[in-house]
Parts: sequence; C-alpha cells; structure tokens
Amino acid sequence: MDWATPDEADIQATEPQAGQQARIPSPDENSRWPKGAQSPPKARSRSARSVNRPQVAATTKRSEHLPRSVRIRRSNEIQALLEQGKRKSTRNFEVFFTASPASFSRLGVIVPKHGQRIVDRNRLKRRLREIGRRSVLPHLNSSGCEGDVLIRATRSAYKASFTELETEINEAVEVLCSEES
Repeated sequence: MDWATPDEADIQATEPQAGQQARIPSPDENSRWPKGAQSPPKARSRSARSVNRPQVAATTKRSEHLPRSVRIRRSNEIQALLEQGKRKSTRNFEVFFTASPASFSRLGVIVPKHGQRIVDRNRLKRRLREIGRRSVLPHLNSSGCEGDVLIRATRSAYKASFTELETEINEAVEVLCSEES
C-alpha cells in the first residue's frame, strides 16, 4: 500500500557507480559540514615565545628528586617526632631531630596555612624539600649522625629568601646533630 500524500514525492535513490560503495550518513552527522575528503590542516606558525623556549628531552632521569623512602609522611611518625624529638627554634622554623628507626636519614616537612594561598604553600614545601635533599640529608649521612629531621615552618618563612631558609635549617641541624653525638 502506497500512502503517498500530495506533498511527498517518490524519489529513487541513485545507484552507486561500479566500484563505489554507498555512503550512509550517520544519525549525528552535521549537515553543514563539507562532505568528502578534506585536505590536511595548514601548519601553524610558532610564536616567538615557543621558538626560543628550551625543549625538554623525551627521556629525563629522575635523580633530582627526594625519594619516597626518605620522606616522613605518616601522621604517627610526625607526632612521635613532635613529642619525643629534640627541638631547635629559629626565626622561621622549628626543627625536630631524633634517631631514625630506619637505617638511613629521613626528612619531614610541615607547612602551615596561615591564610596563605596554595601556590605559596607549595612553593615553600618545594624549597624545604630541596634544601633537605641537597644539604641536610647528605650532611647527616656524611657526619654519621643519621636520624629523622622534621622541619615545621612558621608564618615568617613565607617571606624569607631561599638562602635565608637554607642557612637557618643547616645551622639548626648542625646544632641538633652535635647534641646527639
């Protein structure tokens, strides 16, 4: 039964030529998009900033980081250091030191919020971990004074420079290490 109305036309689909497959549009296809093969997009010119930027190698070595094994992260270990460790206060820090249950020196960092932005807190944490990795832990290992060091920053540490932070921490660790021996 053909129920064609006057507004409808009986249109025959065109047959594909020999060697061609019929193209069936998908239901979510946009009718405004051009059909058929497209040429590849043109190469974009690089900005002056990206041309002069140094490129990072595809294979980077991770020797410049503080390994997880030397980090103090558990709350019970931090609490034990705060309660039982020797304490040295400086202008920007409180440094706690105790003998390590592990056979190597470890480092912990506490950075208070004190109304600071997360960017500032993360910067201070990165600085303290870097100081610990480059100077504190090697000093402890070379002097034979292996132990756990916990650095708790105060509000004024946010405004201090990297060299100020480094000298304060190194002096405090030196004093605590000499008391331990």
